[in-house]
Amino acid sequence: MKAGNHTYRPCWILILLLGLQSAFGILAQDPAFFSQHLHNPMVYNPAFAGNRDIPGFSFLTRQQWLGWEGSPSSTSLLLHSKMKNKNAGAGLSLSYNGMGPMFFAGISGAYSYSLKLSEKHRMIFGLQGELGFRQIRLSRLKLIDQGDLLFAEDPGIRVQPNVGLGIHYKAGKYSLHLSVPRLLNSKLSPYEGESSEWSTTQRILYAGAFAHFKLGEDLQLVPSFLLALSRGDSPFLEFSTLLNFQERFGVGIMYRLNKTLGAMFRYNHMEKFVFGYAYDISLNIEHYNAGTHELFLGYNFPFNRTKNISPRRF
Repeated sequence: MKAGNHTYRPCWILILLLGLQSAFGILAQDPAFFSQHLHNPMVYNPAFAGNRDIPGFSFLTRQQWLGWEGSPSSTSLLLHSKMKNKNAGAGLSLSYNGMGPMFFAGISGAYSYSLKLSEKHRMIFGLQGELGFRQIRLSRLKLIDQGDLLFAEDPGIRVQPNVGLGIHYKAGKYSLHLSVPRLLNSKLSPYEGESSEWSTTQRILYAGAFAHFKLGEDLQLVPSFLLALSRGDSPFLEFSTLLNFQERFGVGIMYRLNKTLGAMFRYNHMEKFVFGYAYDISLNIEHYNAGTHELFLGYNFPFNRTKNISPRRF
């Protein structure tokens, strides 16, 4: 490669991105997939904005394949609540996804509106807008040929606005949801003039369901599944089950069809603080990393002590 020939830049970037997509699966990283997504469903669906009666915030961070340099990491900070009009909700979220030399940071706002169909049936619609920032940090790559001027400087940050839609249907103890959080495809290559379909993100369709079953006075079972579909990528399908005891302690298991197995734990303290931890391992590469760790922290603002909130509503 000639350092002075800039025509090789976009081609090399595409090769890098395609290689990372094949090895790690960009679908699974941008946006991120969290094992504890029931705590933070607004990550995938804006219709969950304000699904709780009192305002609060949640923090969710995930470090994938611990021990691998440049392995994917994701962080989400979310604040949402119902509005004065009890049928409406609003939320604000900050997100960060990193993998190797690539990173994406975004800020998004969501609005939801609920229609009461009957005493136990509701249809909730959600809309969100996002402002994202994407960059490929070429200077962080470890090169075989040191001093290559093509990688001496990082390309500029690309600003990428986006919009998303979601629906959440509630029928008693059952819930169904469908969403496309990013309707617009965004360019991955930092260089102008690169318009290949492989150098753009693909919109992702999420579909899922969960339910709450009482097994006794103090026990509750919450099974769920999440499906994600994207053009040019294999379907993502996850099944999980959470068992809650006295709405204070929770333990669960998770399985993904890409041979990922995980477990999770949750603790609710005084209806204000919620702590969650999840660990999962990829069964096809378990000998090469220390697994994936995920931490969740939630807090309810105690502005109205007459409210009683269940930890499942995080």
